[in-house]
Amino acid sequence: MKIMIDFITYVKDILEEQGKTTQILFENNIISANTFYKYKQRTPSLKTIIKLANYLEVSIDYLFKLTEDNNFTTYSYNSDIFYNNLETMLKSKKLSGREFCKIMQYSKDNLLRWKNGTIPSVQNLLEVANFFNCSINDLLQ
Repeated sequence: MKIMIDFITYVKDILEEQGKTTQILFENNIISANTFYKYKQRTPSLKTIIKLANYLEVSIDYLFKLTEDNNFTTYSYNSDIFYNNLETMLKSKKLSGREFCKIMQYSKDNLLRWKNGTIPSVQNLLEVANFFNCSINDLLQ
């Protein structure tokens, strides 16, 4: 289940709402123009998403157009919080980690890596949020 995102368009839409252009991102060293436009072919890292969301003062869910409400709170990534939230959601659905990975077509090692502090990809976060019908904020905070 690959969730498609048009990251550049999403960021440009937020900037337009704020009366800004992408140039401000480049001038303030939030992201380089070269890196930004590479996201036409690939998805940025969670660290980049967090940096942009904090700079733009938007929730990640709002940035990805998963909600109309911007419930921004400053982001930082904490692997323990993410993994504990994921475990809680698995328990609420009465799913084992193995069952979850099979359904999501993830390697069974994904959960172990996440438990040990590996940052999930943005694609994985979007898929997990979609699976549990929750927000990305619910996973990260």
